[in-house]
Amino acid sequence: MKNRFQHYSSQCIILLAVLFLSTCQYVQPPEKIHDGAEILWDTWGIPHIVARQDSDAFYAFGWAQMRSHGDLLLKLYAVARGRGAEFFGEDYLAADRSTRLLGIPNLAQEWYERQEADFKKNLAEFSTGINDFAQQHPELISDAVKAVLPVTPQDVIAHTTRVMTVFVAGISECGAVLPGFDFYDQPVASNGWALGANYSSSENTMLLVNPHLDWGGLETFYEAHIVLPEVNLYGAALVGSPVLQIAFNDHLGWTHTVNSLDGCDLYHLKLVSGVLDDGYWMDGVKQNFTVTTETIQIRQPDNSTESESFLIRRARQGPTINHEGQILAVRLALLETPLLTNMNQQWWKMGHAVNLDAFQKILQGGHLPLFNIIYADADKHIMLAFNGIIPIRGTGDTAFWRKPVTGDDSRLIWTETHSYHDLPKSIDPASGWVQNSNGAPWYMTMPFLDKARYPSNITTDVTNNRELRGLQMLSAHQRMSYAELAAAKHSTRALVADQLLDDLMAAAHASGEPSLQQAIEVLNHWDRQYLAESRGALLFSVWFEKWVERTIAKAIEVDADFVFLPEQLLGDLFYAQPFTPSEPLTSPRGLADVSLALSALHDAVNELQANANKLDMPWGDIARLRRNGVDLPGNGSSTELGVFREIVYEKDEDGKLKSSSGDSYIAIVEFSQPVRAQVLTTYGNATQDNIFKMNNQLQLTADQKLRPAWRTLKEIEGNLAMHEHLVLNSSISQERKPAAR
Repeated sequence: MKNRFQHYSSQCIILLAVLFLSTCQYVQPPEKIHDGAEILWDTWGIPHIVARQDSDAFYAFGWAQMRSHGDLLLKLYAVARGRGAEFFGEDYLAADRSTRLLGIPNLAQEWYERQEADFKKNLAEFSTGINDFAQQHPELISDAVKAVLPVTPQDVIAHTTRVMTVFVAGISECGAVLPGFDFYDQPVASNGWALGANYSSSENTMLLVNPHLDWGGLETFYEAHIVLPEVNLYGAALVGSPVLQIAFNDHLGWTHTVNSLDGCDLYHLKLVSGVLDDGYWMDGVKQNFTVTTETIQIRQPDNSTESESFLIRRARQGPTINHEGQILAVRLALLETPLLTNMNQQWWKMGHAVNLDAFQKILQGGHLPLFNIIYADADKHIMLAFNGIIPIRGTGDTAFWRKPVTGDDSRLIWTETHSYHDLPKSIDPASGWVQNSNGAPWYMTMPFLDKARYPSNITTDVTNNRELRGLQMLSAHQRMSYAELAAAKHSTRALVADQLLDDLMAAAHASGEPSLQQAIEVLNHWDRQYLAESRGALLFSVWFEKWVERTIAKAIEVDADFVFLPEQLLGDLFYAQPFTPSEPLTSPRGLADVSLALSALHDAVNELQANANKLDMPWGDIARLRRNGVDLPGNGSSTELGVFREIVYEKDEDGKLKSSSGDSYIAIVEFSQPVRAQVLTTYGNATQDNIFKMNNQLQLTADQKLRPAWRTLKEIEGNLAMHEHLVLNSSISQERKPAAR
């Protein structure tokens, strides 16, 4: 322990000693530090938590999340109990039913009892920090959520379990049948890169952290910094998590991207007589459902409550749901094993690891239910591991399991999951880099992995134009500098324009149609970017949307049973030359149906002119970064257009487009000495009104800039907005603003 403590920088030790003094002057040795925890709030609203022991840091992290996101956190915990409708009305009833159906509150109680003693204490302290803040600062949270209090450690586990279940269901066929467990039509996406010493210009490894999630609700990121005697940990977590889920320390760091794993299956049950009460068939033998009833309270507009008796039937495969007249059993791998019990503890341990061997040993526990893990360290190692709690299925490929399978064959009921060793990964590849932007794991580096080496039913074989754009940028460099990495991260070039625009303009010109000549002029001068000032981006976006719609409609005309899948966007339905793994940098390309594309362009021109939009309106005039009254010119666009800088916009009340998801928490980390890092939480680090003013991170988003990650005493002290000293197991909390300088 002593050697590891000495390995950390003297700045961390000084920070521990100094924080108890309002003048921030070092006048006493660290062994004289008082008990409790410190939170130094910087001008961006980032809590820098300093503590001597883990449990104190957990207490402070709960306290900090309440100060920044109290209303949101309590609402999320209520929904995780399956009691959202009880507190907030009927809009939450569907989510409550799914939460109860899957048994998440009961699993949370069971899994809390299974926690190791030290981590059980940490969870208890996290919830205590939440409750103490609410007790001492009732004026800072709304009356609507106070009834949710007090929060328990079981709530914390239920919430993190529900969040992961939503992710796994949402990327599989199960999301369509579980109300409240979809992603509300917002795609989950991310970019993650790790650059090795033989690819990095500085010969230091670098890490790109770039998750893309919805800008609200359970997908909201919270940026924080935790300093303990043995670790200086900086990163982000989804609100309500007791631990940082994406982070870096002085030795290593990691990020996550949502992977394309298949962790949930549906089974079409065959009822004995068409009546649920008579049971279902399994291997030719009649089976009875296990039946339980739960009562859900539903708050009415007049604040009275009504009760609903919710009947839950469970088959051998899992709980059942009536979906479009079919009785389906839902089987989620993360809920069918006890592995998820230690999910939060695994993330906490990952943040304390000091090298690749230790990090991989932690990953072997297999407690994280999904996500690719993209890793880099100060010892010059990089890694990408396709990770998750994935069933071992004895038969069938992904296409077979993507649809409901027959529920009367017990051989299809899997019971085991793949180990960490079974799953695709790449460590220190010859290319010098690993990457993922939500494609299949074989595309994590070049040359691509041999997918034949892995089970055919662990993931869909999918990539997307955003990932192909990333591969282009990585392949264009022999070595990449820190500045070039930052520029690549912010790239708004539309790969789809490079694939299709020349064909489209040539066809429009050849048509001789007068209404298309102005469009040709605009698109010919467009920079093929989605910058605020880019003229032609709007026209291309409207054309692309109509082109996709018309192409799908044409496919349905040919085959009434046609079902569009996102991966088909790169196929021969749209492109003359579809995506080919042997040509990842030049395919797909060319229009599959030129006349259809021209028709879509004609419609796009007419729509923009009818809405009084100029064909060459700057992108930022229509696409707006909007949040909490801030309204700024936007940049970036969607995965479908092949834009690496993903910001998704949706129609606002005034007819313009407002940012709704995409770039969320960003970090670019270089494992130099000392570690160099720039970060951003695009939409800001609080949804709660606060007692100190925070700088506007949305402006940095508009400017395509990041900010330094402050991890040393000098940096934090120079940007201090407020200082809190928390004394645990006491009603005492001191809040101090920095002394005038």
